[in-house]
Amino acid sequence: MVSRLVALLVAACACQGSNPGPPAPPVVRDAAVAVRELDAAVAEPDARVKPEEPELPDPGRAIAELAAIPAWQAVIDRAQLLARRGQHGVVYGRVGPALMMPGPPPVAIDAGVPIDAGLVPSPYVWLIDDTEGNGALAIRIALGDKTAKAAPGERIAAGGAWQLDAELRWFWKADTVQALPPPPPSELKDPQPALPGHAIANGELPSGARTIGVARDGDAAYFQIVGPAPLSEGDGWQIADQLGSPTVAVLNLPGERASYGGQDLRTSDERWQLKRGQTYWVRLGKLRTRGADKPPLVNARTAPVRVL
Repeated sequence: MVSRLVALLVAACACQGSNPGPPAPPVVRDAAVAVRELDAAVAEPDARVKPEEPELPDPGRAIAELAAIPAWQAVIDRAQLLARRGQHGVVYGRVGPALMMPGPPPVAIDAGVPIDAGLVPSPYVWLIDDTEGNGALAIRIALGDKTAKAAPGERIAAGGAWQLDAELRWFWKADTVQALPPPPPSELKDPQPALPGHAIANGELPSGARTIGVARDGDAAYFQIVGPAPLSEGDGWQIADQLGSPTVAVLNLPGERASYGGQDLRTSDERWQLKRGQTYWVRLGKLRTRGADKPPLVNARTAPVRVL
């Protein structure tokens, strides 16, 4: 009897589950409330959703796609970038000022007073290497009819090759010019030279400068030359606190490294000219020890400045 009652109860429950009854009436929302909720959602978007930002140009990618090299590296590699051999490359850097040259010879006017034209712009502008030397290293570049594509201060890549002019000075003859994104800002705070090149400027010691004998990585250090001039690029300058003292360090100035294949085609105005007995200062890189019997080797990050 009991089992029969249980069976009847289970059947009744099954019938109730299969007949859910009439559907519940829909919930009617107030239209004004819905509008307010929509406005709030638009005014305060989900904090997890970030607005799209414009993609910044990648200077490294653009340079790699062109297989371009820094301006001064083209000097190091000059032996494989000569126009007379049909060679070709792409260099990049920042467009600097025009190089100046003497104007035409003085001419006499009706009163018999000669007029001197002075210095006038040459066919070349500086292409400044913005990867080393803090603006001290640059090459001559002839842009020709592509001058409009290379405004001063802009970073460009220029296809071309090395040629010699009538005065036996090297210049890069450009056949293509392309604008590049600007480089990342430099961490160096030292002022750049007023003009690039290897002319040594005069100046005062910066605040916090130390003699090379106590200077450390990254210091502004002042020194004198105590050894002969390097026989070849990369040999370094022997320096100390003053003339007559033992060598404290061997210094390489910006751009001083061996040429490609040992074929050094640099001219005299592409080399640093330092004199014994004169005090200079530079911003040091990292001092590298070379054993107890050798002075440390250090690369300068800025051009030498002659201390007045």
